[in-house]
Amino acid sequence: MIRFRPGPDAGPFRIAIVGGGMAGTLTAIRLLRDTRAPLAIQLFEPRAEVGRGLAYGTPDPAHYLNGPALNFSLFPEAPEDFSRWLVRRGHAAAADADETFAPRSVYGDYLQDTLARALAGAAGRATLEHIRTEIADLAIGVPHRVHGADGRAWDADHIVLATGVQPARPALARDPALEADGRYVPDPWQPAALAALAGARAVALAGTSLTMLDVVATLERLGFGGTYHAFSRRALLPWPRHGAGPCDDFLAAAGPAALARPTARDVVRRVRAQCRALDARGLDWQSVPPALREHVGPLWAAASVPERQRFLRHARPFWDNLLHRAAAPTHAVLAAVRAQGRLQVHAARVTGVEDAGGRLALRLSRALPAVPAVDALVNCTGAEYGWHAGSERPLVRNLLARGIVRPAAAGSGVDGDARGTVFDRGGRAVPGLSALGAPLRGALWESGTIIDVRNQAAALAARLAQELALATQTEAQAA
Repeated sequence: MIRFRPGPDAGPFRIAIVGGGMAGTLTAIRLLRDTRAPLAIQLFEPRAEVGRGLAYGTPDPAHYLNGPALNFSLFPEAPEDFSRWLVRRGHAAAADADETFAPRSVYGDYLQDTLARALAGAAGRATLEHIRTEIADLAIGVPHRVHGADGRAWDADHIVLATGVQPARPALARDPALEADGRYVPDPWQPAALAALAGARAVALAGTSLTMLDVVATLERLGFGGTYHAFSRRALLPWPRHGAGPCDDFLAAAGPAALARPTARDVVRRVRAQCRALDARGLDWQSVPPALREHVGPLWAAASVPERQRFLRHARPFWDNLLHRAAAPTHAVLAAVRAQGRLQVHAARVTGVEDAGGRLALRLSRALPAVPAVDALVNCTGAEYGWHAGSERPLVRNLLARGIVRPAAAGSGVDGDARGTVFDRGGRAVPGLSALGAPLRGALWESGTIIDVRNQAAALAARLAQELALATQTEAQAA
């Protein structure tokens, strides 16, 4: 419940948003647009720019959104908002704007421009301050307080956790010299590190998902002409995204009993059967993921913890491969490289790497007929969602240690619900604390795409706006 500070000079309602990537920026946008009470928003983001985060901070023009513009509006009630923005900015023609695959850096521009317009529209009523610091801890009370890693602290009436994801950095190279000399690249988002590999003969890629595609697209743009060796446990490569709309709602047709007590085996069986049925009719199986979307959250909530764990153990890679497909321009690069015989995909995980007389020797999770020697290894394992006691992030460690939040029962992130409520160690709703996006992945499963985050941000802003209105009315009546 929102608590207003008493007194005639209480000032605006103070909202601290921890994280200034897409989720945090979109939360600020919705609050500025949808709330009529006076607001003082503080957006805590150590990067120089808000709105970009890990996903949209890449300056590489070869890195595209993995869906057409019509899927990437910031507002579910205005699905063509991004398409129209692309036309206004000269990035697309009106006739094909909805189906345009835009570079991710352009989407970062869209986020920043939309934030600026929302702030201008709230002038005189709301303020927004970008504070460049990492938040290391929170204190829940009246008022609440956010503590920066630099020793500073700020009071707030409500705190929103929009911490996003961190790049995964598996400990693959025991010898730090390999990272120092650029032969092991733990961060695939460093353009200079990839540019140094343009003249290599063979490069290993640890991971075969969308991050791997981005690395290949960058290296091809830089003129790399050697061989790629990509490794993952199941050797699954991303599919190219088609513009297929949703098929029939085959899960709803299964009946309420199947949805009320779902099992991983049953859901996988129904998805595969639907894909086969569509294929037999000459229809596109890519109409299945859009039909699944509205069921994901309820299915995850209804599933028992053992069933969630079973899904994560056995079906997660195939689910990710089904849902998270590649942008058409990026997949075209991959297809060209494969056609040239320059990509070899291996069904094994890279578990380590060491120097072998100037080249690199790879340690793998399973024996292969021949392990290639390569000149460099790039970590393409993607993002880290985890909220656990061993996290590198002080905020995660501190909130878990003091029981302000608790881990989700299965998966990564904190325990919460679709309204953004966060639960403490005892299962109680934490007053004045909300979350959206990646921190809720374990509670909602799919909680990181723009469709998920925009819906959560709209719901969170509506809830806060309603509570602010009720609190304002209560204050007026008391006066």
